[in-house]
Amino acid sequence: MAADSLVGRSLNARVGAVALALSAFMTLLLSHVSASLAPMRLLVVAGFAFAAWCFCDEMGVSKPLNRGGFVLFTIAMAAKVQRILGVGDEVAGRYDVSFAAFLLLALLMWSVAFLHRQRSVKVVGAMGVVATLTPIVALLVGHLAVGAGAFLGVQGLLAAAGHGGDDRRFVTMVERILGLWGYVAAWLLWRGHIRRAR
Repeated sequence: MAADSLVGRSLNARVGAVALALSAFMTLLLSHVSASLAPMRLLVVAGFAFAAWCFCDEMGVSKPLNRGGFVLFTIAMAAKVQRILGVGDEVAGRYDVSFAAFLLLALLMWSVAFLHRQRSVKVVGAMGVVATLTPIVALLVGHLAVGAGAFLGVQGLLAAAGHGGDDRRFVTMVERILGLWGYVAAWLLWRGHIRRAR
């Protein structure tokens, strides 16, 4: 029975599943903490990078969606590392938006790649597409509204009213989406639903 449960799971899939689950847990935990904890956050980024590499290797890194997702994920994590290490307050929002946008696009690509798998994985892929497209649309609409507001002088009015740009709720939501996605991907890897693609 135990031998049957290991069928379809490579060592890479098992290690990737454990790395994904641990990184997802720590991401969700740290999303509730406002303290810097930079070394811990950097360790979680490194863990997710390793886990994403294992995940893409199992999904088939030669496939364009998986490779594109990995490139976008790498850009998102680079922005996250810069933000953790510290950037000026005047550009911090740009790093947050870059992290959120590239991460959501990476998860969207990987969710679309799930749609090309067996039925059980397709269902997860469809939910992932919905879960990532919604904040992407919100991000686009928000940018269009801010652009129109800046053109119309709303930005100066908000600054005068004391509404700063230090609201990180959107980034926290994106981090939590990453954590939940990590749990689901870890489960799929561990159960052997994602088999090594050739």
